[in-house]
Amino acid sequence: MLAKQPRAVYSPEHEQFRETVRRFFREAVEPNIKEWEKAGAFDPDLFRTAAKYGILQAGMPEEYGGMGGDFLHHAIVHEEHGYTVAGASIGGGLGIDGSSYLIYYAGTEEQKREWLPRYASGDVVAEVCFTEPHSGSDLSALRTHARKDGSDYIINGAKMWVTNGTYCNLLPVFAKTELADGKYGTAIFLVDADMPGVRKTKPIDTLHKGCSLEIEVYFEDVRVPRERLLGGKENGIFKDLMRVLTDQRLAEAARFLAASELAFDLTVDFVKNRHAFGQSVFEFQNTQFQLADILTEITVLRPFIDQCLAKTVDGTLTPRESSMAKLKASETEFSIMDRCLQLHGGMGFAHEMPISQLWTLSRVHRVYLGTSEIHRVTIGKSI
Repeated sequence: MLAKQPRAVYSPEHEQFRETVRRFFREAVEPNIKEWEKAGAFDPDLFRTAAKYGILQAGMPEEYGGMGGDFLHHAIVHEEHGYTVAGASIGGGLGIDGSSYLIYYAGTEEQKREWLPRYASGDVVAEVCFTEPHSGSDLSALRTHARKDGSDYIINGAKMWVTNGTYCNLLPVFAKTELADGKYGTAIFLVDADMPGVRKTKPIDTLHKGCSLEIEVYFEDVRVPRERLLGGKENGIFKDLMRVLTDQRLAEAARFLAASELAFDLTVDFVKNRHAFGQSVFEFQNTQFQLADILTEITVLRPFIDQCLAKTVDGTLTPRESSMAKLKASETEFSIMDRCLQLHGGMGFAHEMPISQLWTLSRVHRVYLGTSEIHRVTIGKSI
C-alpha cells in the first residue's frame, strides 16, 4: 500500500529515491536475512553496501558528502526500512542519521568535514550513547561524566542499548561536565570505539530475535582530546540535541506507520488465501471489520505524519508535534500488529511468518526514543 498511495509531501525526485532504497532492501538485504538471523548479526559491510546504492546521508549537503537532499530523504529510508520484513529483523539497522545530524547541527566546521563524509561512505557506523543502566528516558539523570585534564577530558561511565554497537566505530557520548563556576553542564564527546578504556559487551539477548546488535559500553578513564568535544561546547548542547530528537522521533514514527501498512498488506493476502469452515478467512465478517478498522486508522494517521514531515524541511516541527506523532504511531503500530497476528491464527506464532517478526519488534517501539508515558508528559505539559 505504501507504494500505491501518492503523497503530496514527497516530490517525484523523492519517489525516485524511494525506488532506490526499496531496491537496496530487495537486492542487498532480503536475500541474506535468514543467514544473518542464524548468525545473530547482519553483515558488517551493510553500511558500505548502502553507501554504494547512494542512500546514506542523502539529505546532507554535498559539501559534507551527502547528495544535497533534505530530511525527507532520511524519512524515506526509515519508511522503506519499516516496509520490509527484512527491516524488522535488522532492528535499528540503518538508523545512524540521528548522530550525523547532531554533528551537522552542533559540530564545528572541522568536525563536520571530518566525520560526515565518512558517514556517507559507510566507513563510520555511529550511535549516540544516551541511555545508562540506571536510567532510560530521563536524560537529566546521567552519571557518565567528563573531567578536564589539561587539554583533554577523562570520561568515566556506562551506556546501554547502543544500537549497532558491535559495529560502531564512533560513539558520540552524552556526558556531564564540570564547569569553571563549579556547576555542571552537559556535552557530547566524539569517542572512537577503539580508544583505550572503551569496553563493549556482547550483544544483549533481547525479546527481538532478529540480527540487530544492541550492546552495553563502558568507559573507564577514556582520554579524549578537546577537538572531540562536539561544537567545542562544555555546556549548551541540549538545544541541538532536542532538535535532533524532535526530527528523529518523527522519522521513526514514519517508519512505524509504514510497518503497520506492511502488516495490513500481508494480513489481507494471508486471510484471502487461508480457508476455514468452507470459506476464506477474509469472508468472515469479523475479519472484514478488523481490517476495516486497521485501514481506517492507517489512513487517518497518515496526513498528520505527512504534515509533520513537511515541517521538518523548514524547521518548524515542534517537540509536541513530534511527541504526538511518535506516541500515536507506536501505539497504533503495536495495536495493529496484535490484531494482524490474531488474524493469522496459530500460524502467526511461527518465526518464519513475517507477522511474527513485525509484532515482536513493534513492542519496543513504545519504549525507545522516549517511552509512551514520557511523551504523554511532554504533550500534557505543553497544553
